[in-house]
Amino acid sequence: MKSENSKNISISLGSINLTCETKSDLFSPKGLDSGSRLLIEDVLKVFPKYKNVLDWGCGWGAISLCLAKNKPESKIIAIDSDIAAVSMTNKNLSANNLANVMVVPSHGYEGVSMEKKFDLIVSNPPTHRGREVINNMIKDSMNYLSENGNLVLVVEARLKPWIARSMDEYFGNHKILSRNAKHVVVFSHKN
Repeated sequence: MKSENSKNISISLGSINLTCETKSDLFSPKGLDSGSRLLIEDVLKVFPKYKNVLDWGCGWGAISLCLAKNKPESKIIAIDSDIAAVSMTNKNLSANNLANVMVVPSHGYEGVSMEKKFDLIVSNPPTHRGREVINNMIKDSMNYLSENGNLVLVVEARLKPWIARSMDEYFGNHKILSRNAKHVVVFSHKN
């Protein structure tokens, strides 16, 4: 049952078709935002063999759901510190019959076991929370990536310089995958 401040939306991205519910108090309540769309398209093109993925700050689940639908044999963990986001992601997984995503309430990585290793960590990070939060996420990602794993972020173009500096500091590298008028998708590779 839909609550008063929620909205049903459809996502169509290549062969991926989903019906989701969003809420006005979650990021991108009107549907898939252009930054997340750009990130998903890049992951599908550049990292098509993903198996174990962590979606850091999943919101209502757009990135997790698209990646799960695209590759049902993958295992995805979606984390968010907002209980409403966790609940909405679970609701959307159920509505789309997706069983390959586990949603975990987590502040940063604290809800994720250190034994878990991911070949891909993806995020449209909450940059409004400040540089320290995002820098810590980038730094801590090293502990959760498998050898040769990749951290893929989409950020507003104006924030790319400090994100790139942080990725260079902790990973020793960064590369731009794509950009549009507002966003840049950037990744770092763990060597």
